[in-house]
Amino acid sequence: MVSNELDLNETLLTEPLTRENIFSLKNQIYTSKANYEKLENKIKELRASISSEQDSSVTKKNSLILGICLWISGNVEEAFDVLAGFRSDKVASYFLGKCYQEREEYEKAIECFESSKQANGDDFEIELNIAETQRLSGDPQSALKMIQKLSKGHDDNANLHYQWAHCLDNLGEYDEALTHYNRTLEIDPNHASSLFRLAYYYDLSGEDEKALEYYEKCVETVPLYTNAMINLGLLYEDNDNYEKAISCFYAVLRSYPNHKTAKLFLKDAEAGLNMRYDDDKVKKHDKEIEVLNIPISDFELSVRSKNCLERMGIITLDDLTKVTEYELLSYKNFGETSLTEIKHILNQKGLRLGQAVESDLFIDSDGGVEDNEQSKTISEIELSDECRNAIQEMGIGSISDLASKTETELLEQDGFTQAFVDEINNQLDTLGLKLHSGNNVGQDFDAI
Repeated sequence: MVSNELDLNETLLTEPLTRENIFSLKNQIYTSKANYEKLENKIKELRASISSEQDSSVTKKNSLILGICLWISGNVEEAFDVLAGFRSDKVASYFLGKCYQEREEYEKAIECFESSKQANGDDFEIELNIAETQRLSGDPQSALKMIQKLSKGHDDNANLHYQWAHCLDNLGEYDEALTHYNRTLEIDPNHASSLFRLAYYYDLSGEDEKALEYYEKCVETVPLYTNAMINLGLLYEDNDNYEKAISCFYAVLRSYPNHKTAKLFLKDAEAGLNMRYDDDKVKKHDKEIEVLNIPISDFELSVRSKNCLERMGIITLDDLTKVTEYELLSYKNFGETSLTEIKHILNQKGLRLGQAVESDLFIDSDGGVEDNEQSKTISEIELSDECRNAIQEMGIGSISDLASKTETELLEQDGFTQAFVDEINNQLDTLGLKLHSGNNVGQDFDAI
């Protein structure tokens, strides 16, 4: 398990700077939004240092670290520009190769990996990177030959079997590919890439239950496997489980605050949830109307009670909700026995006498109690001091103002955590309210 405690300087300033340390740091960065923000702050600090530092050796070292940090942050183009000045450094050459790989300049990526390998001696991991680059370039056959050769001394390596499976996948050898994906998971049950590929395979095959199983396993790995979380969210959405879908997209945004795709899908899921809520509300309204329109004659009442109600012009249950006990008892020949009968049939349907008179109709309206609750101030609901302060810093004073916000808008505020959102949701729920779930969720993030 990767620790959430992050000390960037401890990793970046430790000599020698190794690939292993950098990948470990990347894993830590993407465990939380807070860690990602630490990385962003470190990048700002390095830029400022480079522009003001007089010592050229310090500037050079900080520039290399900046290039690495930019690559970790997903800013490939800037990382490429910085790392291009350090081709002779074995670590820089390797990550420059990763930049070329992401830029789809595969020949240059292989040149950088080869350079890094020569500087570093015999290196299995770099050989595997070269094979991966050959596969990505559209030559899975050459990649497969290289992987099979590497397997003689590294058959127990999970990444090797993953690349092997992916090559077979690209060549259309699906049964053999599944064998190697499963072999990967035998070696490393938490191998995120293999879990994702298997989930994706079952997703395409229409085997939703298996796809969900593997996606759910994949998203439990550290760091968060973004594509798996997004695909899991889409599967949930396809099954009309909008709440879980929204949760998946939020999870991506908490680790990758600038993920444009997650933001886009979040909008769709929230719109779907809102639409389902509206549909449910219409169905509920129709059901309530149906109940209220039930004729009194459908129920077994005494002749005395039926006659009294008919003379009073009370024909349906709706009519009964519009009269009070006092009005019924004041009518000639209508006594306690008849009243008990009436109360019993109303109770069966969740209604009561005088309900409409009290303006507390069974039919849900847009005003009434909710309006009274929304007029309350933030200070009148039970929230932690930290959460209340965060809300007040946004200039939100009333429950109405708070309920008009989406979870996305709240989480975009500095220092506003998911724990605060959960706290707010719990309190609003007790009032019969919830945060807005429409399409107004703000501007798109730029992609990482």
